[in-house]
Amino acid sequence: MNLYEKMEMLRQFVRTHQWTVTLVIAGIVLSVLLFTIGLWRTLLLFAIVGVAGYFGMMLDRNGSDGVVRFFRDLFGRK
Repeated sequence: MNLYEKMEMLRQFVRTHQWTVTLVIAGIVLSVLLFTIGLWRTLLLFAIVGVAGYFGMMLDRNGSDGVVRFFRDLFGRK
């Protein structure tokens, strides 16, 4: 079996079990983060990434107007 066939088998395995592979990799990354930087720093990192992802999603959907509208709604008069 040559390298090309082995790579094709790996691709097929990943396509068949994509969620298992994804969650195992996420578990490994989470474990490494917890053991190296600790629980609170890991939680802070996930919070920052989540907020950045949310603002990125708003920018993709509505441009800068979406972010401005978000802060206007958040801090505007009620």
